[in-house]
Amino acid sequence: MSKFNGETLGVIGGCGVAAAIELLHRIEKKLVTDHNCTDDPEQPEVILYQATQAPSRIAYATGQSSQSFAPYFINAAKFLKQAGATLCCIPCNTAHCVIDEIEREAEVPFINLIDETLRYIVSEHATVKNVGILGSAGTVKSKLHDLSLQKLDLRLNFIYPSNELQNEIGNGICAVKSGIMYKNPNIGQEFFTAPMNELIDNGADLIVLGCTEIPLAITADAYRNIPLADTIAILADACIARCHA
Repeated sequence: MSKFNGETLGVIGGCGVAAAIELLHRIEKKLVTDHNCTDDPEQPEVILYQATQAPSRIAYATGQSSQSFAPYFINAAKFLKQAGATLCCIPCNTAHCVIDEIEREAEVPFINLIDETLRYIVSEHATVKNVGILGSAGTVKSKLHDLSLQKLDLRLNFIYPSNELQNEIGNGICAVKSGIMYKNPNIGQEFFTAPMNELIDNGADLIVLGCTEIPLAITADAYRNIPLADTIAILADACIARCHA
């Protein structure tokens, strides 16, 4: 009997490419291992658009560029809708600074990764109060988690890296995009060690891997006994919840 509920998932990838592929891998693996899907018809229909030619999300989100990437993603969402997508997602935290605009203009519902991350924290880590944000400069500058916190009326405190270590995070994200995790996984993780240490030393009792490139370099569930919230895994679970009967 099919466990696929009829939703067709559209994924706007390309930001980065590997993160979108990893998301689809996680969805398939979770459905097989956690939901006992044993045949192809039990899996949801998925359309992947690797939107690699969009203007820089980080440059726009940090104010370094006035060129919004929203129109490009709106067109991508419309393309997916026309192809049959009934529900969409973007495996990119920074892109969520314009997610409401994309959803409104494309007239197709989106799973909001930032909202899902906060819901995951309060559901699975109820005692956590101080959350470290390990993300791109665009995600941090846009205060996406603070805005989601207000919208969802939740009670959490966010801790952000210093400017110096935020630059190190950016270097690490670029290294992952360049494929460093294929060449030397240990080097990829080392870019994020000092920022995570700083977040923990400043009181974080959970760290959000708030860029979908970062879980490609950091595969552990915890660091220094502090839990790590993997945003690719969170998005995969959210997609399954919406597409799986």
